[in-house]
Amino acid sequence: MSYGALSKNAIKALAMGACRGQFSMNTGEGGITEYHLQPGCDLVWQIGTGYFGCRGDNGRFDHALFEEKSQFSQVKMIEIKISQGAKPSHGGVLPAHKITAEISRIRGIPMGRDCSSPPSHSVFSTPRGLLDFVQRLRDLSGGKPVGFKICIGQHVEFMAICKAMLASNIYPDFITVDGAEGGTGAAPLVFSNRLGVPASEALAFVHNCLV
Repeated sequence: MSYGALSKNAIKALAMGACRGQFSMNTGEGGITEYHLQPGCDLVWQIGTGYFGCRGDNGRFDHALFEEKSQFSQVKMIEIKISQGAKPSHGGVLPAHKITAEISRIRGIPMGRDCSSPPSHSVFSTPRGLLDFVQRLRDLSGGKPVGFKICIGQHVEFMAICKAMLASNIYPDFITVDGAEGGTGAAPLVFSNRLGVPASEALAFVHNCLV
């Protein structure tokens, strides 16, 4: 989960625990904070539809900001979040009263008004566009591994991504498959109860498609 949803002490504790346990930590889509940047902590920087931490004043993806922050030594991989089981095909809203000066600085969002996380990305809208974005982030980060996170819905949509991989010869370094079992208070119950494929079925399907 992101900073903002979790406190700074929780983020620091998770980062230190990941370092001691010798496993990586995902930032969530809220951006990289100083609390994530513990010595020896391996981070997966998640880029969501709001592009928090690497967004310009217009709310769109900022190449220069991403390039700068991707050079942190703790950032080992970059994950584009397409969808997740907790909030399938649904964006989010951070109410204005929850946006502190610190959150405003970290996420690159203004204070005093609600901040929306759109349900889809503005940088791309097609499977080929996704793969072009994968390659762009790989180039900007200096060759760090780039992949994407997805909760499988319509099977044909992931099959289209596989076809685009073959056509473009661009491949993600990893794919995170999320199951529909995830839950959150930030999504309508009808969405979290009815959308997405369970993890075991989704993993088998993704594996078969890639093979």
